[in-house]
Amino acid sequence: MELESSEVFSNLAADASFHNQSFRGFVAPAIAYRHHGDEYKTPTPQIAKSPDIRRKVNISLDFPTSPQFSYYFVKSNKPYNLCDTLEVSIEARNTKNESKLYGGDFFYAWIHSDELHASAAADEIVDHFNGTYTAKFRLHWTGQVKIAIVLINSAEAIDVLKRIRENFPARISYNGQFKAEGQTPVSTPCHITTDMYIDPKHKFANMTFCNFTDEKTGFPWFCVKPALLSCDTYFIHTSAWYDGYVGDFISEKEVRLITSPKEVASLASPIDVVPSNNTAVSKCVAKELQTCVVGATETRPDDSVAGFYFKDMWHSLVCHNREFTPPEIRKCLQNQTLYFLGDSTIRQWYEHFARVILKGTIVEKLAENIYFGLNVATDEVHDIHLKYLFHGYPIRENKVFVKDMKYIPNTIDEIEHGNSVVILITIWAHFGGTNLTFYRDRLYKIRDSIQRLKSRNPSTRVLIKSANTQVLEDEVVRDRAHWYYWSVDQVLRETMSGIDHVTIIDVWDMTIGHRSGFHMHPHSHVIAQEINMVLSFLCSADS
Repeated sequence: MELESSEVFSNLAADASFHNQSFRGFVAPAIAYRHHGDEYKTPTPQIAKSPDIRRKVNISLDFPTSPQFSYYFVKSNKPYNLCDTLEVSIEARNTKNESKLYGGDFFYAWIHSDELHASAAADEIVDHFNGTYTAKFRLHWTGQVKIAIVLINSAEAIDVLKRIRENFPARISYNGQFKAEGQTPVSTPCHITTDMYIDPKHKFANMTFCNFTDEKTGFPWFCVKPALLSCDTYFIHTSAWYDGYVGDFISEKEVRLITSPKEVASLASPIDVVPSNNTAVSKCVAKELQTCVVGATETRPDDSVAGFYFKDMWHSLVCHNREFTPPEIRKCLQNQTLYFLGDSTIRQWYEHFARVILKGTIVEKLAENIYFGLNVATDEVHDIHLKYLFHGYPIRENKVFVKDMKYIPNTIDEIEHGNSVVILITIWAHFGGTNLTFYRDRLYKIRDSIQRLKSRNPSTRVLIKSANTQVLEDEVVRDRAHWYYWSVDQVLRETMSGIDHVTIIDVWDMTIGHRSGFHMHPHSHVIAQEINMVLSFLCSADS
């Protein structure tokens, strides 16, 4: 349909060097910020509820928080025992080396013991609204423990990021390629709205739009119509990879505020944690954790991280997780179909199941681009079927064939045999460049489709994978900032919570608490631990 512009607006074992790495990377943010005097929490884990810091004091963009002059120290030099709480004070200072008078900075904090391959995020970071913060850590293992604090985004940067997010929801550019037989392809801009960015060097006379809005879901997608081609010749979606145009609308001063994460100076020495009752590692919970059951009530201790690593194994504090042998997994998944729906981080789960767990499966790549269209893997002996499909627009990628595009709700609505189906979903990595209203609408439509499926097949089990952390270079950190993805993760948890037989797997904590560091696509060992959590929910006796 044409519209006038005025009408609508690798595998761990293969990486021997990994085992000798020191703990590195900006990892492990806190679970919740508690503001002095009042508390912001949700039933799902969070890092921060970014305060409206202008209620307290006007923000000075001239002198933002400086990781160079900010520092942290341990509050008490007392001896520490297993399961004690370590409190670390953080003082934020500006670029003039002056104490800050307001809060709102976004920090990650973690503890680690390199020789034990152990690490844990802060259980919480308390913002005292006066430029000081307290990071709290439960001590789950003995030995020498080191501390690290990273400034992710300053309060001043977050102020700018908020304005960019709301004022420029179509700030990342996409292109569509149109091609008639025997002709050269023509590329035009595409986006979720007709109010999209058009590079000034491209001029489109009498501009009209092709409306590719999905009829069932209402998810919008528009492309500028080529002058000499019809809309039905649209065949390839690409990213324009021109993220910088927002810079035309914000000042150089504001641009300089948004930088990649930097470590905060340390005034703290490593601490020694001594055993309690000859125990070297403990979950430090008052009673035994329950079995992991899909849809079970949250059992996370108050003010606690989701778990911790010890000897590279994830110890969940949500429920009792464990490792599974390949025969156990095949027995558990026998006669089951698993759908992996979402972005490339859920594709990592699909690939781990297909290549590592279900060895000898038949893998079919049924799309032009194997990373975005339908992929199927089958274990015929045990009647196990795996299906992976990417979510629909927006997608940041060099080449995706339009015919392979399918929105998650439409896929779920086509599923009938729910009694033998497991659905695994994640959708976040391509939505940091939109506003939260658009993202929330996408999630509500997915939630509605899950509920329709549950009404047809109440026993269908659904696992939602949370967002994970990532490394970004300076040149793209403005348009895909860590704070954006943390915000997206909060909306994901909020929207997808409270559905029967649906569980959110907290991989944010799992990816920020591992010594391999930040990666958009986590290390294979981290993926293995994520899969152990998935199997703990799917293969427990109670499931």
